[in-house]
Amino acid sequence: MPLRIVEIGGRPDPVLLSAAVLLGGLTAGLANLGWGILGDHVVERGGARRPLILVGLAGTLFSYGMLALADSPAELLIALFCFQIALNLLLSALVAAAADEVPARDKGLLGGVLCVGAPAGAAASVLATLPEISVERSLFCTALIVPIFVLPYALQRHAPYERLLVQEPSADRAPEQLHAFVLLWFVRLLLQIASKAMFFFLVYYFAETVRQVRPTVLAQLTLIAAVGAAPSALFLGRLSDRYRGHRTILLVMIAAMAGGLIVMAVQTNWILALFGYLIFACSAAVCLALHAGFAMLRLPTGLASGKGLGLLNLTNTLPAVAVAGLGMAIVPQYGYRVLCWVLAAAVIVAGGALTYRRL
Repeated sequence: MPLRIVEIGGRPDPVLLSAAVLLGGLTAGLANLGWGILGDHVVERGGARRPLILVGLAGTLFSYGMLALADSPAELLIALFCFQIALNLLLSALVAAAADEVPARDKGLLGGVLCVGAPAGAAASVLATLPEISVERSLFCTALIVPIFVLPYALQRHAPYERLLVQEPSADRAPEQLHAFVLLWFVRLLLQIASKAMFFFLVYYFAETVRQVRPTVLAQLTLIAAVGAAPSALFLGRLSDRYRGHRTILLVMIAAMAGGLIVMAVQTNWILALFGYLIFACSAAVCLALHAGFAMLRLPTGLASGKGLGLLNLTNTLPAVAVAGLGMAIVPQYGYRVLCWVLAAAVIVAGGALTYRRL
């Protein structure tokens, strides 16, 4: 998106980029929830989510063409809007189908599998942004890659719906299940705020505190963290399934996140700063992926997967507003070390909420 903005206007345009980020985030959150509710209605009437995956895939590929051909800011924003609508149809149906079909005994592993997307996406981004590859060609290459991964699942015959085999809860259990889901939503919101704030302000943090680390080094470190998180999440996800220790492993990852942020707050040199960030980034990726699997286990029986996961997905978009508020309220007066302390406190509060005995 930043490269397309430069191509269209001839120079970087932070205002247009900010508008694109805001439009994309709002559209993604609302579209994901709306498509999730639609998918639930389709399933209730005896249909399946896989046709929705295919429609979303087709729309996503078409919107890549719109992004490549846009030659004005207005056309670019329209293309982005269409892209988020189509992409979130694809993602909503895909994740809800997995939540419906993957047995409860494998939900931890499913969370680990979701973590593999981060390094895969980072690697694709590195390839797509090589200097000799144009933006249009990179969009074309991405449009070729996506169906390779989506179609083998989308064209399968759908598995039995595991959640539909669960008996309806008793009247006294329904409020407890809903309360647990709301608490998990709150936990994820706090974790996402910490993760996104560190991502947005990372370059500025290092520029203020150590002034020795180049952005390219930070990008490489982020890729290393993502690559390291994937096998860790797969291993820990399977471990949590085998020993039913989903919450325990999440608490360990949350402790690591808080520890990494505290190291970044008190560090005295760039080596400690990089070490703290690596610990935080790796544990955050694992934690958020495994949290998704745990949340699937705790979806209230009366709440269908599409709507429930759409509500959970709002924690991916709402933090942008909180991050902007933190940046304006804390950074100008207190600096980035204090921001790290505030984020560590938010992570600790999330861990405390996760220890609630009925969760």
